[in-house]
Amino acid sequence: MVFSKADPVRAPFIPKKISGNKNDVRPVFTHWRGREQILLRVPEGLIVLCNASGLRNYRRDAQITPMKNTKWILLLLAFALCVRADVFGQNRIASNVYAWKDAPVEKTEAGLKRTIVKGVATDFTSMEITAMTLGTGKGETEMVHTNFEEMIVIKDGSLKITINGETKTVGHGSVAIVLPGDKYSFINTADGETTFYTLRYQSKAPIDAERGKKSGGSSIMDWNDAKFIPRDDGKGGTRNFFSRPTAMGQRLDLHSTLLNPSQSSHAPHHHRAEEMIIVLDADVEMYLGPDETGGKSKKATSGDIIYMVSNEFHAISNIGSKPALYFAFQFE
Repeated sequence: MVFSKADPVRAPFIPKKISGNKNDVRPVFTHWRGREQILLRVPEGLIVLCNASGLRNYRRDAQITPMKNTKWILLLLAFALCVRADVFGQNRIASNVYAWKDAPVEKTEAGLKRTIVKGVATDFTSMEITAMTLGTGKGETEMVHTNFEEMIVIKDGSLKITINGETKTVGHGSVAIVLPGDKYSFINTADGETTFYTLRYQSKAPIDAERGKKSGGSSIMDWNDAKFIPRDDGKGGTRNFFSRPTAMGQRLDLHSTLLNPSQSSHAPHHHRAEEMIIVLDADVEMYLGPDETGGKSKKATSGDIIYMVSNEFHAISNIGSKPALYFAFQFE
């Protein structure tokens, strides 16, 4: 789209001045209709508007080479940026409930794999959430990944996990985090099937392996070792697993919540960090919206994933007849 200066565009954010040359292209960023947009101010006062969802690597203080040729060159540059933004935007993970029952199922040598969520996040070029179901004695031998980080959350069963030669057998609700470059393997030690979630994510910022090591490195956390802390308001309680930097993120925070029937965890709120809820055992309702009111409430049940993008207002309520158990994972 092309707008004149007189056209109303909602309160754009102007980055620091790039150049005084009247032929420069000047990027302007704004939020319009709840989505981030990029505007390119061109010499004749025209503004080219395109969707910038997913265009997170574009530096807002970047130097743009002055254009001394005709206007069509400027518009061509704007079009190229818009196309790039739309391609990334199509793969952007949206705030929603991602149902276990709707996830495609793939047979593997070890069992079954469900891909529940896959796409681009605010601070991550790749975010993939899958569920693996292993038969008795099945697993994966030694693996090493250098370009992404992985977190494991056990839904049910028992899993023997080995990271860099250290082994621990853990069950329902236990968690492991594997940093890039570390060797790991796992095997189902239960009499029946074991199901667990894997979260694989790659940051847009360069990998900081030293930061990850200093903050604790790879680890395995047993559910039984995470202390249950009752809430003062009597609504339930939490188990805090970690809140720390890693190789892929400045802050990753994981805790479980037990929420009593007919209770809401909190009023609708928002934060910069994106958040994901893993519903382990519950029937819940999640409010999602651009503001505290006027959004939509969506139901989720055991196995489902609830995803909230950066600054999305959200609030979860237990609509079941028993305490709701779920994990909350924030990352940025």
